[in-house]
Parts: sequence; structure tokens; C-alpha cells
Amino acid sequence: MPQEQKTEYTPRERVVAAYKGGFADRVPAYPIAGVFAGCLDGLTIEEYCTNPAKAARAMLNFYDRYQPDIMIAFNDLAKEAEATGCRVKYSDYVVPSIDQHVLQDDKGKLARMEVPDPRRDGRLPAFLEQCTALAAAKLPSALGSVNVGPCTIAMLMRNPELFCLDTIDDPAFVHDLMRFATDFAKRVGDAILETKIGLSYSDPTASCSLIGPDTYREFVKPYHTELVDYFKAKKVGTTVHICGTTHQIHEDLMDAGFVAITIDLDQQADPALKVDQLDRLVTLGNQRSVVAIGNADATLFERATRAEIEGEVRRCIDTVGRRSRFVLSTSCELPPRANPDCVQWFMDAARDYGRYERILDR
Repeated sequence: MPQEQKTEYTPRERVVAAYKGGFADRVPAYPIAGVFAGCLDGLTIEEYCTNPAKAARAMLNFYDRYQPDIMIAFNDLAKEAEATGCRVKYSDYVVPSIDQHVLQDDKGKLARMEVPDPRRDGRLPAFLEQCTALAAAKLPSALGSVNVGPCTIAMLMRNPELFCLDTIDDPAFVHDLMRFATDFAKRVGDAILETKIGLSYSDPTASCSLIGPDTYREFVKPYHTELVDYFKAKKVGTTVHICGTTHQIHEDLMDAGFVAITIDLDQQADPALKVDQLDRLVTLGNQRSVVAIGNADATLFERATRAEIEGEVRRCIDTVGRRSRFVLSTSCELPPRANPDCVQWFMDAARDYGRYERILDR
């Protein structure tokens, strides 16, 4: 049963209880919202990603509408690579992407490059402004930023296909590139911390759907561990989100020291894996003080019925709701054109079905 006799909890208190292995009144919940918040506010994707004042206002309006237990400062995953010299492509329907990789034609250029300054280069100063505005709002929710992890920075600088070939043909270069990207990720994290919000790294290209567990362990895990240790020395915990299949490296991610891990799955995966992966991660997390976050299928939010959204919430909570160290969330970022009603149904179901009074008394 809940450890205290309180009847009301703030969103932040729910999250803290889960991170400490305890229980509040219900499972904490939030959808991962980036450009969706801007589209909901009537912005184009490019406006949301380039105008920090409008982005911050959109995120605050998102909070007012849905009251999630965690709020994140998040625009897109191309901003760090753009600051190194890559070119970003915008559209009206999908998240920003890189269409010109700075090292694609000349990997020797890396030796002549300097790590960007997040207070000066690209759109990073605007993102810091957005983080500062969200922190100043003093929301009752937990608050963090979404930064790009070193593997994804590296792949976007080089080109994902070439990067994967480099792990075979030129592993020394891959380590040099990961060294650069990790130093950059640290530098961005330091700047984010000055805005008084927490750290979360999204590193989707580290997925076993793309590079495989052995490649992860050789070329990514040492830098993940270094990144975590760097901020741990500052008494700051870091979380990670990796898209695709990750059950092969759950223990590696825990070894690296992340305090929370967000679960995603390839849409073509065995549906049973959605349950198995969530159960495995929460089980390991309770053994090793790591929080699992996820994994309601984000792709449903464009056109699902209320019953389908509620079914995803029930699946997650029925799988692991009786245990702590779990935060209900979407498997990945909400699609830019998600149905706003689907997001509301998700939060409504979380508040009702996720009550510990109901879960623990079964």
C-alpha cells in the first residue's frame, strides 16, 4: 500500500516516490511531447524549433491542458548535429532531420573541428532560453530537458550508414568521433544544468535495431558510462531514451549508470515483446534502483480510438503496476500531428487505472 497517509500528491512527489522505489497515490505518467506541443499551439514545426519564446509558451500551454507528472524541454534531435555544421531539413508533418552530414564526404575534417559552444552555436542558445523559461514557470511537475546522446550526434555528423561501416573499416575513427560527440554532450549538459532543470539524453541510434549489442558495447557503452559518471560527480542523475529494441542491452544500460531508461520497440516486433521487455526492465530496475519509463505505443496517437489508448495504458499497468520504479509514458515522442484527444485519453486512463489503491488491493 502507499507508504504515507496523504490523500493528495503533487506531480513531482509522485515522480520522486517512483524514483525512490515507493508509492504515492498512482503511477506517475506523462506523454513525450516535442513538436506536437508546437503543432497543438498552431505553430509550424520550424517555428516551434527555432523560436524559443513561442516554443516555451507552447510547452506551458501543453502543461495547462494535460497536467502531466513530468514536463520536458524538447524540440528536436537535430539541433546538436546542426551546431557542428550539419544542415537541418524541416517539413510540415515529420520531425526535423539532417539532410547534409558535416563529415559525410571528409571524415578527416573531424581532426580540425572544435567542440561547439552551446551558448553560442546553432540553435542551442535558443534551446537554453526555452529551458530557462520553463524553469522560471515553477511548474509543480518534475522538469527535465531532452538532449541528444553521443552516438546520435556522431551518426548524424558522419551519416548513419557510413558510421556503421566505419565500425568495421575504421574503428579508430569511430572512437575519435565518439570522443568528440561525448565531450559535446557533456558541454550541452553543463549548460542545461545552469537553467535549473534535469538531464535526459535521447540516443536513438544506439538501438540494437541499428547497431547490435556487441557494437553497442564496444563503441557506445564506454562513452555512455563516461557521460553518466561525469554528471554523477556533479551529483546529477541522467536518464536515457533509445528507440527500437533494447532488451539485449538493458543490463549494459544499467551498468552505465543511468537512473532511468525509456523503452521503445520496433513496430514490427513481436507484440509479446512489448510486455516482456517492460517486465524485464522493471524487474531489473527494482533490483538495481533504476526507473523504467514507457511504453504505450506512440504511433497509436494519430488515429486510435479511446478504447485502444486505454488498452495500451492497461497493458503497461497490468504488466508492472504493482511494482515501483515505473513511470507510465509513451514509447517515443508523440507524432507531430497526434490527435489531441488521444493524449487526453492517455492521461485520463493513467489517473484512473493507475491508482495504487486499486492496483495493490487486487
